Amino acid sequence: MQQTKEHKLAEIQKKMMLVAIIDLPGTLLLAVGLYGIVVGYRLEALPMLDNPNVLYVMMAVGASIMLWGLVSMFRLARIKQQIEHDDS
Repeated sequence: MQQTKEHKLAEIQKKMMLVAIIDLPGTLLLAVGLYGIVVGYRLEALPMLDNPNVLYVMMAVGASIMLWGLVSMFRLARIKQQIEHDDS
């Protein structure tokens, strides 16, 4: 029984790591969008970052990815906690 419990915990830890990796681009998109709105970009190489609509879309996509990551992490943490407290 202990072997399966440790195996389940290891699987959940892998899933949590995958969610964290997938969540990273969302955080970057939100940060770049916020920076563009607050400070502004004056780059000749990337003129699309001067468009506020592009920045708002970047922020919306980034926030959506981050929200998915938050919900997934809470769900996995709850499952992990249930497994840890079962058969204690």
